[in-house]
Amino acid sequence: MQFRILYSILFSLLILQACSSGNDKIKNTADDLPQKDSILPKEKFATGQLIEKVVCQHDASQNYSMYLPSTYSTEKLYPVIYAFDAHGNGKIPVSIYKELAEKYGFILIGSNNSKNGNSWEESTIISEKLFEDVQSRLSINTKRTYLLGFSGGARVANGIAITNGGITGVICCGAALPATNSDHPRTDYFFIGIVGTEDFNYTEFRKYHKVDLAGKKIKHTLITFDGKHEWPPVETMDEAWWWLELNEMRMNLVSKNDSLVAQHFQPLLKKMKELQTKKQAFEAYNFCRQTINFYDGLVDLTYFIEAYKALQTNEEVDRQLKLEEASWDKEEKLKQYYTEAFQQQNFAWWKKEIAVVNKKIKTEKDKNNVLILKRTLNYLSLVAYMQASGALKQNAIAAAEQFCKIYVLVDPTNTEAYYLTASINALQGNSEETFKNLSNAIKNGYADIKRFENDTVFYRFKNTAAYSDFDAALKAKMK
Repeated sequence: MQFRILYSILFSLLILQACSSGNDKIKNTADDLPQKDSILPKEKFATGQLIEKVVCQHDASQNYSMYLPSTYSTEKLYPVIYAFDAHGNGKIPVSIYKELAEKYGFILIGSNNSKNGNSWEESTIISEKLFEDVQSRLSINTKRTYLLGFSGGARVANGIAITNGGITGVICCGAALPATNSDHPRTDYFFIGIVGTEDFNYTEFRKYHKVDLAGKKIKHTLITFDGKHEWPPVETMDEAWWWLELNEMRMNLVSKNDSLVAQHFQPLLKKMKELQTKKQAFEAYNFCRQTINFYDGLVDLTYFIEAYKALQTNEEVDRQLKLEEASWDKEEKLKQYYTEAFQQQNFAWWKKEIAVVNKKIKTEKDKNNVLILKRTLNYLSLVAYMQASGALKQNAIAAAEQFCKIYVLVDPTNTEAYYLTASINALQGNSEETFKNLSNAIKNGYADIKRFENDTVFYRFKNTAAYSDFDAALKAKMK
């Protein structure tokens, strides 16, 4: 296809630029460079620990979670990452990645207000108030300001990045397309995507990385991990933060650390040679391209560049690239087919169809086809959730019940599938089924006691033994 050819040409140009890049050491660190930032006076907060809630000074309705590295001092400037969770729970990314904030010396902020369902205008106001409050109270190096987001939060983060000139880079997890369009989007920032191989947005990421960003000046890369639609594991996020660090070295925002760069790079050289020895051409092609992206201008990439040029004409590589392009179309058509089935097919049809899909997942030998089917099931989980939630809001109980049955069928370990089903059971006055499904939710990891105790749909059972038993079981799980 034309865009694959165009991408190969553009990446070849990147390689030629890498060959001529300098390798001079950086003389100044970010803290030594002249700054417009006002370091003092700043507030003093606890360092080296998670702070769950910091209320904005000029708007008490806005708050955020925060982690300051143990080295934090009001007398120095620090890089900052603002995190946006899809459900407005800033504590989640801050608690997951606080060790990375400590390792890299970053301030990590998690918005507790930005969430799915907000309009773009609301998201913009929330982010502006967040930036203003943090910059007025903490010692921030505004030249090293990054955004991090998951799912809908990633779309918000990317939308802000392409419209806000003060953002140095963005890490998008689980979603790539920005929440807003711009007639004049920025191109002077870093973009890194992280997506699970079973994430229903995987194809979106591949297209955004290989097509949408192709030809633009935005420095970009994509990292994948074995997982679903979820915040990436720490070791994967570590790769993303290291990539940011390497870009900062290239831009002279921090001093180049030759020994640390070499420590990371040498194992990659060994791995590349192993892939070549095993004649794993496509794996070597992708690994080679990623390594050049990470280290261009920082190390001698002659070996990787020569290997990449050779792999560009490799027949197996060409076959795999064409197969990937074809799989995008195949997956989108499959998703569309099942989306239409939500309104056209009964539960008996769904039960039979999903059984066939699960059997194929177990027996199919082609790994790519297995991943397509897994991503499709994960996509159906999202659609079922949205259909069930929408029906509940419209008080269409029968329709909501049907969608929830499909929800449990396509995603039998999803706590929300059982919780929503229990909500419908409660509306129907069926105590036995209500607490049966709530128990299933606990078995699969449900632990939000605040949501349960505040959920009025279960109040009719509040004085029953079943309610007390479930409440006790939930409290015990949280200990």
